[in-house]
Amino acid sequence: MNLMVVDDHEIVRDGLAMLLQQSFCIDSKKFASDGYEAIKLAEDFAADLILLDVSMPGGLDGLSTIEKLKKILPESKIVIFSMFDDIGYQKKAYDCGADGYLIKQLKKEELIESLDLILANKKVFTNQVLEEESASDSFYQLDLPISKREKEVFVLTVMGYSQKDIADKLNITVKTVENHRQKIGEKLETQKRFEWVGIAKRYNVF
Repeated sequence: MNLMVVDDHEIVRDGLAMLLQQSFCIDSKKFASDGYEAIKLAEDFAADLILLDVSMPGGLDGLSTIEKLKKILPESKIVIFSMFDDIGYQKKAYDCGADGYLIKQLKKEELIESLDLILANKKVFTNQVLEEESASDSFYQLDLPISKREKEVFVLTVMGYSQKDIADKLNITVKTVENHRQKIGEKLETQKRFEWVGIAKRYNVF
């Protein structure tokens, strides 16, 4: 197996590679400190597994890097390996084409087991195995007094997406997004975004 580790901390890159070599047969490995370096490496190195952090220097974060890497290496398994256990990042990673999202706080056995599943064509997000046909819906299991479309707008708003980004993702107009937000605010009895975040937490969105 060819391995690529993308992280701006050398100790993380070396330590992770050493740990994986104890459990997987790694033929070759490459390291990158940021997204741009990873993309350049991918042009000449067919990695079977790519592990990368969410937050990296250079202006290209892990989520944006995933999309570019998938175009170069569509068959590679690309996994976010981050300290942030955040449903928002996980949803964005899934939307960008990630095969998994694992946190650095995992025990060695949990990490290896999760990677085994990912290499076996499963999608694993913080220990949850997602079935392909229902993976996207699993991020929207909200018992809120709003419609399905409003739930989608609500989740994306809480995650920090702009009105234009939401419109693009849902294939609707910005005006429609504004109308949905207005109706959501009326049903939740607040238009304040920070209160929406609190509501999302109570309903286990995060």
